[in-house]
Amino acid sequence: MLFFENVLVPWDRLFMLYDATPMIKMLGAGGGSVNFNFLGWANLCRSYVRMRLITAVATMIAEAIGVIQYREVAGKLGELVTYCEMWRHAMEGVEHEAGPTPSGQWTLGPGRGVHIWFAQTSGRMVEILREICGSGIIMQPSENDLANPEIRKYLDRYMRGKDVDVEYKSRLFRLAHDLAMSSFGMRQDIYEYWHGGDPARNRINLLRSYDQSEMRNMITDLISKPLAHGEPM
Repeated sequence: MLFFENVLVPWDRLFMLYDATPMIKMLGAGGGSVNFNFLGWANLCRSYVRMRLITAVATMIAEAIGVIQYREVAGKLGELVTYCEMWRHAMEGVEHEAGPTPSGQWTLGPGRGVHIWFAQTSGRMVEILREICGSGIIMQPSENDLANPEIRKYLDRYMRGKDVDVEYKSRLFRLAHDLAMSSFGMRQDIYEYWHGGDPARNRINLLRSYDQSEMRNMITDLISKPLAHGEPM
């Protein structure tokens, strides 16, 4: 956290002062639509890489400990892949709806729902990674252990994986530990949940800006007339 005191900001570097209305409109807090600038696009790309990384590490661990053929494990890995594919489709949609702003700048399509969805999904992906790792995520030899000739023969025998040696397996698990268990990994998990703002408040803002008029009109028209009883509508 940084604190700035008695900082001189030149007038020609100010883009907003006193009136926060432009920023409120841009963030959608006033009920308007939200479009991505290209900084936001970079964040989508970063999130996509993180999702694919978690999925690949989980898959490689399942292979290394010989459990990928189990229905429950394969189902969880399929859930991770589903999240990756949903994110890819969402990014394509944001690109497809890109267009010019009233001032002539080019902007990507609306994406408030994408941010909210990732905040809800990222933690679930980390949870699945931990579940697939099991207790192995905290019970792996260190590099010092691997280099110790007195215990190395035991590690080679008892700590290897399915068709992989102990070095491959232990390093893979320690990577998973960094992603899902270490102070770095847990901080990142918290960051993904909160960095876009309070998810509950974001969902409320999305509700207020979401256009339901077409469907509401259809329902209103449907229930404005007597409904048939026991017959398909």
